[in-house]
Amino acid sequence: MFKEAKKEDLRRIASELVVLPQITDMIPSQPFNVSLGNFSREKLADENFNIPRNIELLLGAEIFYEILLPGQTNLLNTKLIFQNTVFGYIASGSIPVSSENKPHCGLIKDNVDLGKTMRRFWEIENVEPETIKNKETIICEEHFQKNHTRDSTGRYIVSMPFKKDPYCLGQSKDIALKKLNSLWNRLKREPNYLKLYRDFLKEYKELGHMQEVDEREECGMYFIPHLGVYRSDKKTSKLRVDFNASSATTNGYSLNSLQYIGGLAQNDLFSIMVRFRKQIFAFIADVQKMYRMIWINPDQRKLQRILWRENMDEPIKTFGLSTVTYGTTSAPFLAKRTLKQLALDEAENFPLGSSVVMSDMYIDDVLTGAETLLEAKELKNQLINIFAKGGMVLHKWCGNNTELIEVSENYDFSDSSDIKVLGVYWNPKHDCFSFRVKIDLHELNTKRDVLSTITRIYDPQGLLGPVVAKAKLFLQKLWILKINWTDLLPDTINREWRQFVESLQVVNDININRCIVLEQPEVIELHGFSDASQSAYGAVVYCKSITSDRKMLVLPVNPELRLPSKQ
Repeated sequence: MFKEAKKEDLRRIASELVVLPQITDMIPSQPFNVSLGNFSREKLADENFNIPRNIELLLGAEIFYEILLPGQTNLLNTKLIFQNTVFGYIASGSIPVSSENKPHCGLIKDNVDLGKTMRRFWEIENVEPETIKNKETIICEEHFQKNHTRDSTGRYIVSMPFKKDPYCLGQSKDIALKKLNSLWNRLKREPNYLKLYRDFLKEYKELGHMQEVDEREECGMYFIPHLGVYRSDKKTSKLRVDFNASSATTNGYSLNSLQYIGGLAQNDLFSIMVRFRKQIFAFIADVQKMYRMIWINPDQRKLQRILWRENMDEPIKTFGLSTVTYGTTSAPFLAKRTLKQLALDEAENFPLGSSVVMSDMYIDDVLTGAETLLEAKELKNQLINIFAKGGMVLHKWCGNNTELIEVSENYDFSDSSDIKVLGVYWNPKHDCFSFRVKIDLHELNTKRDVLSTITRIYDPQGLLGPVVAKAKLFLQKLWILKINWTDLLPDTINREWRQFVESLQVVNDININRCIVLEQPEVIELHGFSDASQSAYGAVVYCKSITSDRKMLVLPVNPELRLPSKQ
């Protein structure tokens, strides 16, 4: 009755394709049962057309009619139509959806990127090899040197490095408009969220970081969708508006897809932490609104358009972001490279401050100090002045001496609370590091639960080496047993895991001196030890300092425990 596609019907069709992260949601939207009857004998292009699946290829009209063959039928008692093609019969039409009300109970849970946290867990104590400049790093460095300038106030003006001309961007305004309308559906329901969002963008305008512009869309222009991220752990800015420059335009390109990432412009985290631990007098601070203290070249600001309105009854307005914008691929490189340039430009006037900016900064955080209080105070003053030259301000000061803290941000030394410093906790009053591991103890656990808990042990200095090694050994055991992510652990393994998790609570009671040397030491020695077993091998370096009156301090500098890659 129905004619099957024959070999002679097949032919080669050439067409340009656009690669996208996602074409549509799964089709169909829900599974459904269907009886094909006699039609089950025919060849189908997709035998599982009634089961939701991702769409892998979307054919345009110029190709669709090329693949059609004679033969079409309606399936009895349904609204489905089957059309013959060179691939077999394809199904289209509508399916019945039950409209009866049903109670629904759902669970909302943070979608933690376990892949990212797992990489950080396994790699954090690795000693970084000497960075070899690749082609992209060289291109970005040359681009920065040729295209950065300073305005009359000393602030830097930089340009985004592109690997492809942004004039190839498709239209993006309609996409940004849909995102804004979707955002307002939430803003209407949550007055507090709306207030925080409105206040954030109001400050953006007042500081000149965005200006209202002509709303016309033209070639080479890009509209960035935005969304507020609520940060309950922040004492000041509870909400930050994030800009999604990875949103694809109508032709598949996004602003981020055209940019270079750039190379490293700062030292690695471990080196910075080790230098921070050798200072007798230590203090920390961070650059206030670092990205937004750097202007973007006016010629590129049309690539940073956003849509916004403060109230539902107001017309939607178009604004241009005028500073380096978080959410753009090149922003971290541009910000860190600008700090390096500031250090180079002002080295003659502020040699101590310049050295710290070059070597003791991680993103926007300053971790530094000196051997004497006098030197530390001079260093602090130079840092304030060198950043002021670049139109930047250091804030959130904290130190292990009251004279190293800004009066307006005075740290209460009667308060024993800890301050988070690059993922670990520092108590300036007692001048020691501590750790915080959030424990979730369940009766039954899966492999995913295990990994989620283990990756919370953040230890960039390797001070919790024995704990981390035991966690890695347990995870290695699960891999050997070939347990799937959602499988419950066997009883014996689950009991072992529960014992380990209960013991993890002791980690929260560990305190380790920040400073690894005594004040005015007469002798400083480094002692290294190593050992190995069938399960793991490790090494540790201790720093031993002795004063003239024979006081002695011995502290670990860089413990490392590793697991063999194979068993």
